[in-house]
Amino acid sequence: MSKYIALIVGHGISTNGAWDCGCTDGNYTEANLMYSIVGAAVPILRAAGVKVLTDWDTKNDRNMTYTVRDANAAGVDAYMSLHCDYNQAPTGTYPLYYSGSASGLKLANAVNASVMSVMGMSTRGVTPKTDLYELSATDAPSCIFETGSIRADISKLLDFNTYGKAIAYGIMDYFGVSHDGAIKSTAAAAATTTTKAATTTTSSSVYSSSYYLSYGDGPDENIRQFQRDCNILGYQGAGGKLAEDAMYGSECKTACGKIQKFHGLAIDYEYGHDTDVATKAEVRALQTALKNNGYGYLVVDGLTGPKTKAALGDYQLNHGLTVDYIAGPKTLAKLGL
Repeated sequence: MSKYIALIVGHGISTNGAWDCGCTDGNYTEANLMYSIVGAAVPILRAAGVKVLTDWDTKNDRNMTYTVRDANAAGVDAYMSLHCDYNQAPTGTYPLYYSGSASGLKLANAVNASVMSVMGMSTRGVTPKTDLYELSATDAPSCIFETGSIRADISKLLDFNTYGKAIAYGIMDYFGVSHDGAIKSTAAAAATTTTKAATTTTSSSVYSSSYYLSYGDGPDENIRQFQRDCNILGYQGAGGKLAEDAMYGSECKTACGKIQKFHGLAIDYEYGHDTDVATKAEVRALQTALKNNGYGYLVVDGLTGPKTKAALGDYQLNHGLTVDYIAGPKTLAKLGL
C-alpha cells in the first residue's frame, strides 16, 4: 500500500481570495520560494511511489484551512507545509511539530536530517508547538518546516532542485521508502562534506556576532540544545550536569568557559559561533564513532538528542563502562577517540 502525504506550499491564496505572499526580502517572497521547492520535491516522491496531495498541482490556490480540510478528507498519512522565516531570522532550519506527537517529531526529524545533510545547513532545533493551526487541526502526523531565513539562507532557498530533493528524501526516510543508489550516494557525499567542513565553515552554526547566548538569556531551545551537548560531552557546571531548562545561567557560563578553554578560544563565557562549531565537531565525532560501532541508525548532525544519548548508554553498558551517558576519558578511549 503506497504512502500518502499532503505537501503544502506555505502561503498563497487566502480564504477571501486575496494573495498572501508570506514574508518578503527585496524581490523574494516566501510563497514563490516555497512553490518552487515543493515543485521540485513532488515529482521525486511520485516517481518513488509516494502519493502526494499538494496545492502545487493547482498553482497554490488555497489557504491552510482548505489544505488541512482536504488532507483530513483524503486520509493522508502525513502532512507537511513548507515555509521560510522572515529576513531578520538567524540562519538554519526550524521544523515545528505538534507537542506530544511522536510521529510528528519523527517526521520533523527525518526531513530535518535530510536537509542538513544534503544542503549542508545548520538547524535552530526541532521544536514542539500547540498553537499553530496546521499542526493542531490535522488528523495525520504533521510538520511545519521552516526551510531557513529568507535573507540569511537565500542561496540555499534559491537552489530549488536540490532543496526539493532533500525534502523528498526526508519524507521517503520517514515512510521507509528506499532510495535508489544515486540518491543514497548524493546524500552520503553531502553528509561527508558537511562533517569534514564543520570546523572551517560558517554553515555549521546558527550563531554569529549578532546572535549568541549569554547570562540571563532564555527560555530558548538553542540553550537547551547547548545544555544537552554539554552534558553528553562532560562540560559541567559547578554543581555537575546542566539542568536542561533552556535558561542560560551561571552553570551554563561555567560549562561554556570550559569548552572555550579546552579548544583554545577566547574565554568570554558567551556561547557564539566559534564555541558552537567546536562543540558540534565533538558531538559529530562521538556520533560517528558510535555509528561505526553498531549504531548505524544515528544521524551525524552534531546535535545531541535522545538517540545519541541512548546509543552512548547502550555502548557503555555493553563494554563494561559506567553508564553515565557522558563521553568521558574511558568511554572515548574505548571508542578510539
